[in-house]
Amino acid sequence: MKTIHKITTVLMLLLSQFAWAQQEGEKQEEAKEFHVEFKPFTKPGADTTFAPFQISFFPYLGTNGINSGNVVNGVSLNVLGGYSAGTESFEAAGMFNINRGDMNGVQLAGLFNQVRGRVDGVQMAGLFNSNLDSVKGVQLAGLTNFTTGKVDGVQISGLANFSPKSVKGVQLAGLLNFSAQDLEGSQISGGLNFTAKEVKGSQVGLFNFGGKVKGFQLGLFNYADSMSGVPVGLISFVRSGYHTLEVSSNEVLPFNLAFRSGKREFYTMLFAGMRPEINKDVVWAFGYGVGSSPRITDHFFLNIEASSEQLNQGNVLALNLINKLYFGAEFQVAKKFAIFAGPTLNFRVYDDSYEFHPELFQYTQTKIRNQRYYPEDVASQMWWGFRAGFRFF
Repeated sequence: MKTIHKITTVLMLLLSQFAWAQQEGEKQEEAKEFHVEFKPFTKPGADTTFAPFQISFFPYLGTNGINSGNVVNGVSLNVLGGYSAGTESFEAAGMFNINRGDMNGVQLAGLFNQVRGRVDGVQMAGLFNSNLDSVKGVQLAGLTNFTTGKVDGVQISGLANFSPKSVKGVQLAGLLNFSAQDLEGSQISGGLNFTAKEVKGSQVGLFNFGGKVKGFQLGLFNYADSMSGVPVGLISFVRSGYHTLEVSSNEVLPFNLAFRSGKREFYTMLFAGMRPEINKDVVWAFGYGVGSSPRITDHFFLNIEASSEQLNQGNVLALNLINKLYFGAEFQVAKKFAIFAGPTLNFRVYDDSYEFHPELFQYTQTKIRNQRYYPEDVASQMWWGFRAGFRFF
């Protein structure tokens, strides 16, 4: 009897081990069955299907279930966020939308939209829109719009718009617009506009950078390799354009330096001058101007310029502005050397209550033609003067 009992006990142990192993196998199969691999930036494969409508709370928690990444939706509503193979009409989310493929239509998100394929339509996000292919349509973001493909349409953002390829349309940003290739249209920003190659259109911002510009630039500082239009700004530099260093004399200051930059059609000037004084503080001036230099012959040019300079003795202590209109002639003696001369009409505006303005004319017999006094201790004077000197480069 004891032997039979032992055999029965062994058989029971074997049966229990077999049942346990079978249960573990079933659990592993179930785990395999419900395993999900989340690859948001992988393009959909041949198993992609279409759903006219879906609603979800979060990726995989919705009507498309665990197949969300393989379904292209017509209309998609995501309470927090959504993940799909693409959108064909409309998609909206409280936080984010992620599409593995293309987005055609309208896409709205409280935080961000991420699309792996092409965008053809309208994207709007509270923070940013990010696309790994081309954009055709409108992108509107609170912070940034980013795409690795071409842009054909409009990008509007509070901070920056970025494309490593060409842009055809408008980029409008609070701080930065960037195109690593060509621009056909406009870039408008509160900071920097950058186009590495050709610009056909306009750039408006504090700082503008373009390769070959066919249009105009308007900003505090403008740079272009070459330009067939006109740059307008405080300082404009065209690498193949007009830039000279000037040494000159006038009826007030015997020694002046000026730097001209831009194009002969329109250029800007930064200048400074001085008059050494014996046993006194140095009389000096600094100023800014704009001008144009139309060609008359191969070696002869006109100069039409307007400028304003602050004249001081020692420190800058009171208003003392000399505003000039200059009309002169320039003769190009050699490739990088020219001489010039011409008359100036001067209009001085100064603080009449300040007693230590420098004497205007120490080396010339210039006469004041008109002097007037205004309220608030402001006075003005007018006279005819001259400017003459040399230009290099």
